[in-house]
Amino acid sequence: MDAVDVDLMQLDPFVAGEDGELFRRLRDEDPCHWNDEEDGPGFWSLTRYADVKAAGSDWQTFSSAQGTQIQSRRAEGHGKPSIHNMDPPRHKPLRGLLTSDFARERVENMEPRAREVVSEYLDKLVAAGECDLVATATMQIPILVFGTMLGAPKEDVHRLLEWTNVMSGQTDPDYVADPSVVERVRHEVFDYFHELTEQRRREPQDDLISVLVTGEIDGKRLERDELDPYYLVLLVAGNETTRNMMTGAALLLHENPGEWARLKAGEVKPRQAIEEVVRMVSPIVCMRRTAMRDVELHGKQVREGDKVVLWFTSANRDERVFPDPDTLILDRTPNKHLGFGWGPHFCIGSHLARLEGEILLEELIRRDLRVEVTGEPERLRSNFFRGIKKLPVVVRA
Repeated sequence: MDAVDVDLMQLDPFVAGEDGELFRRLRDEDPCHWNDEEDGPGFWSLTRYADVKAAGSDWQTFSSAQGTQIQSRRAEGHGKPSIHNMDPPRHKPLRGLLTSDFARERVENMEPRAREVVSEYLDKLVAAGECDLVATATMQIPILVFGTMLGAPKEDVHRLLEWTNVMSGQTDPDYVADPSVVERVRHEVFDYFHELTEQRRREPQDDLISVLVTGEIDGKRLERDELDPYYLVLLVAGNETTRNMMTGAALLLHENPGEWARLKAGEVKPRQAIEEVVRMVSPIVCMRRTAMRDVELHGKQVREGDKVVLWFTSANRDERVFPDPDTLILDRTPNKHLGFGWGPHFCIGSHLARLEGEILLEELIRRDLRVEVTGEPERLRSNFFRGIKKLPVVVRA
């Protein structure tokens, strides 16, 4: 296949884990690649690290305000846009409502709760024998930790997980067989958080819902049509990306026993190792922008109004920045990956995701546990989330 014929809307390579070769070809042969869409206007793909980072940093030329997913649907419905579908200066005050709550110092206060949850689910994995790592542990851990921070009752976790699966798996028939399910779930999420919002208005607590409910911008509290998309993004981002990072870590360390041995021996610290895991996994595959003016990229004329997709997963494997990019090197230095984004849209929950990943590695090492993958991973049918739906494992002491 010539680079010009690469179609990144075809999901089979992503399901098979074979998209890496397509991106390598695009980086080398067609770094600003035009992709037709069956039900849309088409889009440009940027696949080199330098181009992805430059475009994502230039919000005046490449805007988020027209949508950040390839297809021009609005995940948050018909209310006001969520923070990831905004540009500065409008974006800053909304993001700022939670910035201090996701700061490293505040997140580190969650360490005891995160360690408690990780330990509980490692016990379950050991007791289960051969099992699905995702269903048994890695989809549970992030939602329980983040649910505590958010202020969602523990008994609601299963509902939150079901909703997350639908919202993140919109292109996967295992999660969404009928598109109408997405609309139904969206309204269920909004109604659920509306009830919690009203509770917090009456009795604020030390949680994120209370921060959003009581916070003010220009002297005004957020209305429901502003809160709804915020809750939706927090729910999905607070769970999906971390669970994919954790599952990816287990698979990568199984595939690279030498690196696991170095980690266990203390030659690499878990905090540094997680950065390489995030680079390799790239839990968010891409983000879209819209050109706000005509611009030339690699000899191609990008017109005002054209969609431009920034492929984080490709940038994180760019040989021009990362030597031997397809090899797991846990102490890779430097490692300026784009897995958590950067600039105005840097992942607000990155410190929490790192903390959970570090604790998982620390507890595996402390308890001298070994994760053995016993079958092939079943990947999410998506070109937006890098997810693994099922991963058969045995965790041995």
